[in-house]
Amino acid sequence: MQRSLLSALTLSLGLCACGPELNPPRPPPAHSELAPGGVWVAYNLGCEVGCEDIKRGDRILAVDGRPVSSGAEIDQINLARAAPLQLQVAKYGSNEIRDVTIVAKPNELLPPIPAAPPMFTVGADALDRAPDWARSKLFGHAIPAIRFYRADEPRGYINGRELYGRAALLVIWELPPMIEEYRRSLALAPSVYAHLQQFSDELAAAGVDSYFITDFRAEPAIRDMLRQTADPGPDGFIPIFQLSSSPTNGFTVGLEGSAADIREAMFDYSRAPVVVIFDRRGIVRFHTRGFPAGPQDTLSVAIDFALHSLTDAPPVKALASVPSGAQ
Repeated sequence: MQRSLLSALTLSLGLCACGPELNPPRPPPAHSELAPGGVWVAYNLGCEVGCEDIKRGDRILAVDGRPVSSGAEIDQINLARAAPLQLQVAKYGSNEIRDVTIVAKPNELLPPIPAAPPMFTVGADALDRAPDWARSKLFGHAIPAIRFYRADEPRGYINGRELYGRAALLVIWELPPMIEEYRRSLALAPSVYAHLQQFSDELAAAGVDSYFITDFRAEPAIRDMLRQTADPGPDGFIPIFQLSSSPTNGFTVGLEGSAADIREAMFDYSRAPVVVIFDRRGIVRFHTRGFPAGPQDTLSVAIDFALHSLTDAPPVKALASVPSGAQ
């Protein structure tokens, strides 16, 4: 089977049993996995040569002998230039460092993302900024498969792939099944929505989109209830969305394809709701289940993180050392 065909099957069906497993399940990376630096591989789409030797969770330390420390640097170097590049790779969970030569072309199978790179990456130091309690299961992954429906006008569906390119803060509100917990959770939701609304303009100015998503039907009366204590501000209320993802729905997609629905990774009725932050490169940089620091403080930390900790740019000196063939 040709690698190009294998890549297409991997994108549409998830990990293919007939090829190498480029993205094995990994627990959220601990500080010890990130402290040595380099660039964290959040997801590997595959390429013409060499990508099968790099797995999710490995770290790229250098490209053609030049150290790298951020996803932005990888963007500048442009791995998908259809020419051999030697990557120094630190293997996940070990002290092994290996040289891997890759040849990659832009991946055009990811609409609406043009010329997708062979790997989605983030600087290990940048990924390490999240507090310990914000490193739940999705932390360090590319945007997982997700789909949600905008209940406010203009209505319509959004999938995870469409979130790529801008940072996003998602509050996904799940109601527990036990009646007393259900009532407490529903009563708390308006104050959390109001808190997110209060900072939505500042977040937008910083390039971070705000999403408030329910896993229940967001009827007009429900939306009015959620907004009862919020001030719309000059730009109006942030939209309310309804989670509509399903592992059996082909429109439930993310940067990791359509095989795994976000529900499988994030929901736990004893620790709801969920706060997730993606950076503009599509990497989950913050993921909590429940409110580990309390509702207001957890969301305050998440908002501050989204405003100040999502940068992933190399120092100017590092950019100046990018190989001359980079685009």
